[in-house]
Amino acid sequence: MKKFIAGDHLVTNIDPLGLTQHHGLCVGHNQVIHQRKDGVVELVTLAEFAEGAKIRRRAIAYDKDGAVERARSLLGYQPYHLLNSNCEHFVNWCIDENYRSDQISDSTQLTMQVFARTGLLGLSAKRIAQGSTANIVLASTAAKMIGERIGLPHSVNTVLGTPGNMVTKPIETLIHGTSDTLSMSAAHIRDGKYGKAAGSLVTGAAVTAVETTVVTPIKVVGDGIVAVADIGKDLWLWFKY
Repeated sequence: MKKFIAGDHLVTNIDPLGLTQHHGLCVGHNQVIHQRKDGVVELVTLAEFAEGAKIRRRAIAYDKDGAVERARSLLGYQPYHLLNSNCEHFVNWCIDENYRSDQISDSTQLTMQVFARTGLLGLSAKRIAQGSTANIVLASTAAKMIGERIGLPHSVNTVLGTPGNMVTKPIETLIHGTSDTLSMSAAHIRDGKYGKAAGSLVTGAAVTAVETTVVTPIKVVGDGIVAVADIGKDLWLWFKY
């Protein structure tokens, strides 16, 4: 089995095409900390993590000690949710305290493209999905997914995926923000606090709108710029290890 070091973001394919992956953080000594689907964050061996599949290094933590420390701090139970608290969210938080899942973003973008191109979202959406901008977005996401599949450094994949992320990340933010707002409002209604329910609905909608249209696009561009600057360092670490 290939040698990995502490701070490596590891992935294994769950399906033959590599569309679904399981993520873990190598903590050294052939051990991995990962989050199971039942929410348990546990320490296992590389062989137990692989379950017979091939393991790939997806990214390398610059702060290896910090990444391992954060992973160990979460050993035990942590609520699991496919869309906002899965194994990839867990590892990315350990590496740079950024809670994200490219797997969910890519799946969301591809699903929206399919729905739009088949006319399920209306004629206007279909025309937009068949335009040059949508084709660039689709090609960007596909290039990033291929890069991840063949094991390119994370910064390279981030640069490749930036045009696609300009669409996928705001959509993801909109979905999560809307879900959280509706859940909070529903909780207030169940408690009979109708005024708070209305207030949280208005406030949540406003915050989600700003996050979707302003904050997230700026962050995507910023991440892309940082990734360009990190390509040289990532390539050096990649070939070094």
